[in-house]
Amino acid sequence: MQVIQPTFIPSLRGEEMDGDYENSDFDENIEITELDDSRYSTSFHVSKKYFGLIIGTRQQTKDRIEQDTKTELMIPGHGQDGNITVVGPTASNVKAARRQINMIVVSSRMKQRPTHFISIPMNTPDIMDNFTRFQEAVLRDCQNRGLHESIFIKPSKIHLTVGVTCLTDNQERILASNLLTEAKEKVIMPLLQDHLPLKIRIRGLSNMGNDSGNMKVLYAKVEEHESTPGILQQLADNIVDFYSRKGLMNKNEFGRDSVKLHVTLVNIKYRSKSSQDSQDIRVKKNKRITFDGADILDKFGNFDFGVLEVTEIHLSQISTIGPDGFYEPTFKISIP
Repeated sequence: MQVIQPTFIPSLRGEEMDGDYENSDFDENIEITELDDSRYSTSFHVSKKYFGLIIGTRQQTKDRIEQDTKTELMIPGHGQDGNITVVGPTASNVKAARRQINMIVVSSRMKQRPTHFISIPMNTPDIMDNFTRFQEAVLRDCQNRGLHESIFIKPSKIHLTVGVTCLTDNQERILASNLLTEAKEKVIMPLLQDHLPLKIRIRGLSNMGNDSGNMKVLYAKVEEHESTPGILQQLADNIVDFYSRKGLMNKNEFGRDSVKLHVTLVNIKYRSKSSQDSQDIRVKKNKRITFDGADILDKFGNFDFGVLEVTEIHLSQISTIGPDGFYEPTFKISIP
């Protein structure tokens, strides 16, 4: 039995579903094994969440892949974990089947609710103190419609979001963690090595959308402090591009070519039910209440939250908070 050297298997980036794979490098260094003179095989992990999609209604998707690539797919039974195994007459046939399976997984992943995000924590004592002063001043001086303390982020959770992803099992979480280490070696430190320490100033306000009278998200702007302008944007874009090429992030999410650098301060999705009752706000079911932020921009538009040095990058869990009040990290890397 002969083992063929690991081969690069192209994958999808974002919405690329039409066969142009030259710029993608997701392959997990799979091994293709020669079983005999006429059979080749590979076995690889796929979360059981995607098994149903790969099989399809009445096995139509599985049958199509097998017919198109002249291979046989062996998929664990309903509710079971395990690897998918592909057997075919040539290594090329096996690669083609693997590619089609990967297309299905990546396309589905991009439609799932995110479970994790790459973050740069910004909850230093000075930043948190300044944010608390900002919140108190806004609630005191801006008695606007829909404004309530519950829609402000907790000071301990202040961060910059680089990119989001959906990780559905432990193997995917391990993969994403390993990729952060690999990204540090290949795209983060080569970029930053001549620009350290990387210091960031959080200063100025803006909102998502153009209607300041009906805000959903108010955020702070970020900029380099005593560092090369544009290096932070390049860092964020490099990380998202790296994860995108591995099939774990959508590089063109929200139709943008680059990461929108922002630090969320106020978000209506944080609003507590009690705040609606206390303000006697009546809304339709499942519709979130916006707030009038025009006064905030007018009075605090240039608010300076301070400067911090970037020392860590986290793979954070969206729904879990750690003992320090920040999002629980699945993994993190240090920036020396």
